[in-house]
Amino acid sequence: MMVNLTVEQEKFIAEQLAEGHFSSAAEVVAQSLGMLRAQEEFIRSNTAELRDKIAVGLEQIKRGEVVDGRTAIKNLREKLQRRERGAE
Repeated sequence: MMVNLTVEQEKFIAEQLAEGHFSSAAEVVAQSLGMLRAQEEFIRSNTAELRDKIAVGLEQIKRGEVVDGRTAIKNLREKLQRRERGAE
């Protein structure tokens, strides 16, 4: 099978080889395809759960149970800091 790569894809492969992450372009492609397969399997096996979580989120939005992005990030940072201090 012949595959045509974009300039950006070729550059990425070259960078991976230069950094020593892989010993051949075929290894880069094989790893990439493996990751794509794993992602597809994850989505396929978790579709129902993901749909349920999306439905819950949409209902929360309808009820006005939302937090703006800045507040959400602030809350997550505070939670992480508490966790790092061992408070959670």
